[in-house]
Parts: sequence; C-alpha cells; structure tokens
Amino acid sequence: MKTLILTLLTTLLVQGGNFASGVLAARLLGPEGRGDLAAAQLWPTTLAYMLLLGLNDAALYFSATAKLKDRQVFATGLWSGLAVSAVAILICWFGVVPHVYPGDKPELLQAVFLLLGLIPCHILGLIFQDMLRGKGMLGLWNLIRITLALGYPLAIAALWLLGERGLLAVAGAYLLAHLPTVIIPVVALVRRGWGGIKPEPEAAREMLAYGGRIYASGLIYQANSRIDQWLIQTYLPSAALGFYMVATSVSQIPVTLAYSVAQIAFPRACAESDPAARGAVVGLYLRLTLALMIAASGVLWLIAPLFLRLVFGADYAEASDLVRWLILGILPLTIREFLALAFKAWNRTLALSINEGLTLALNAGLLLVLLPIYGLNGAAFSFVAVRWAQVLVLGALAWKHLHLSPATLFLPTAQDGAMLRQAWGKLRRR
Repeated sequence: MKTLILTLLTTLLVQGGNFASGVLAARLLGPEGRGDLAAAQLWPTTLAYMLLLGLNDAALYFSATAKLKDRQVFATGLWSGLAVSAVAILICWFGVVPHVYPGDKPELLQAVFLLLGLIPCHILGLIFQDMLRGKGMLGLWNLIRITLALGYPLAIAALWLLGERGLLAVAGAYLLAHLPTVIIPVVALVRRGWGGIKPEPEAAREMLAYGGRIYASGLIYQANSRIDQWLIQTYLPSAALGFYMVATSVSQIPVTLAYSVAQIAFPRACAESDPAARGAVVGLYLRLTLALMIAASGVLWLIAPLFLRLVFGADYAEASDLVRWLILGILPLTIREFLALAFKAWNRTLALSINEGLTLALNAGLLLVLLPIYGLNGAAFSFVAVRWAQVLVLGALAWKHLHLSPATLFLPTAQDGAMLRQAWGKLRRR
C-alpha cells in the first residue's frame, strides 16, 4: 500500500509537470503551432513504440520472475533496443518524412528530424525502466517519471529565457527532457551489478519470444491509439490537431492514475502462482482505481470550460465540448488497462491481439466516415464508442479464457476496505 500511495503522489507531480509543459507549449505556439508540434512528435514516437517488439514487457517479466539472469536481460535489452532504434530511424527518415510531412513547412521538417532522437530514448528508456520495475525498484522508477515530467517544462522555460520560443525550441526541450529516462536506469542497473554487454542467443530467444507474443497486440494498440491523430493530420488543418491534442491531454488527466496503478499491479500479479490470487490482485487494484477515476472525471466534466480558458488561454476555450465528449471514454480506458495486464500476467496474450485488431478495424471505419463530415466531434464520438466496445469484448474474453468474472473484477470485498483504512491511517499519522 505504501508503494501505491507513493506512486499516486508521484502521479500528481507528473500531472503537474505535464500540464505545465502543455500549457507552455500551447501558449507559446498557439493552436496551429501546437498542432505542428504534435505532428512532429507523432511519427518518431509512433515508430519507437511500434518497433519496441515487446522488449520492455519481456524485461519486466524476466526480471520479476528471475527466469533469466539480470545481466542476460540487460544485454538482450541493450543490443535489441539499439538495433530496432536504428531500423526505426531509417524508416522515419527515408520512408515516412517524404510522404507524410508537407514540404512547405521547413521548420516542421527540422523538428521532425530533431525528434528522431526520441526513438532510442523511448525504446531503451522503456526497456531499462521496466527492468527496474521488475526488480522492485519503484522508488527510482517514480523518480524517473518525475524527472521527465518536470524536466520538459523547465527546459522550455530555460530556452524561453534564452530567447528561443519557436517550434524547434519546444521540440528540442522535449528531446532534452527524455535523455535522463535512459541515463538514470542504466546507471542504476550497472551500479547494482545487473548490467551486461555480452549477448547470449538463448536469453535473446526467450525474451524475444515472450515479447513477440505481446508485440502484435501492442502494435495494434499503438495504431489504434494514434489513428485519430494520423487522420486529423491528413484531413484537417494544423490548428484542429492542436485543439484535439489539448482536449485529449485535459480529458485524460485521470487516466494517468490508472496507468500508474496498473504498472504496480502487473509485477505483483506476475508474482502470484495461484490464478485465483492473481485475479484477486487485478480486481483489487482495478476497483480502487475506478473509484478514483469516477470522482476525478466528474470534477473534470464540471470545470472543463473554465479550466481551458484559465490555463490554456481563450484561444482554446472552444475545445470544452470536445473535452466533455472524450471524458466519456475514461472508464473503459481504465478497465482495458487492467484487463490487458491480466492477460500478460497469465501469459495469454493472443486474446489481446484479437481484441486490438477488431478495435482498430472499428476505429478506422468510424473515423473515416465521421471525421470528414463532423470534424473533431466525429473523432471524439469515435473515440468513446470504440473504447466501450473494446472493453466489453475484452471483458468477455477475460471471463472465457482467464475465468475472471465481473464479480471478481468489480464486486467490492472486505480487503478493499481494509486497504483503504490502512492507507488512511498512515496518512493521518503523518
């Protein structure tokens, strides 16, 4: 419970840093410039996640279960991460940039090439951070999250004081903020004797096999979560993408809490050998997270117009209806995160791939029909409808294959109350 409280407090700090950077970027660049920044970040980060090959999940799993030596996990993550980073950079440079980005915006193209440096930061950073999680070093993992969240706005502010305030400056600040996310975990792992550089084929085969089983679902999930941005970039002006990114970031403030709690629950679920105990872990953390989500979503729904006007500026006030639409998709996103970790903990990831494939097809169909006609409102409706459909199907698959019934997941138990009382007692003593 102490780790959970620490992670939630860290999440609040992370949200504060993320909002500070989002506000600075939105106010410095305006809706059109904010849209260009999102477009510059879109494909480098997309390719990084799409070519990750599930290596981060494999690093977490084999670190938590000790089925491989730590040096084997480190070395496999290092060399595999460098290899896929090089491939992703080449694909983006020679394949994506010439066909996706407009040639009449040279500053946008420069920002894209600069942000290619994000690819190894994302891939290696995720691998080694998840290795830390697998080893139970959640305090350091939380510190890395804080460093990234606070580093970005501080870098923007520093460049602003130096007179650099355009798109390239904000993109450069984003890249600089990601460097510690690789350096800190690598140094920590090496200092504890867990580093290694000697590749071992057998360890690599095991990690890549585990990651490969998860990779298909992760690949489709990334496509599913970014297809709205791809199509908005294609069909609508840059300012529309700027509005959409701000609305999405505001509406999903509570979801960050769900991701944080799920990252704690995953290694704990993996450590349980008994399926019933594993299901109890997933259900406990899911119920506590949903309680937080419902409360936070209600508050956000009420204050959305005022929040946008005061924080992001009057230029973004018209996005308030969009925010309220997107809030309706928060609960299914939360449930989906915990169902996905359940399938990973059971090592039954084929269902995730099937679910994500169906979701992607539905999402693409709705967006292609609704976006050209209704603009951003069509994108928001598609987001909500698809997320609810996705979680209903995934829940049915979890019941069938993992025997996780709705009662196991959603029905409160005495343990829930005991956990909350314990947390409240600790807070009062402090």
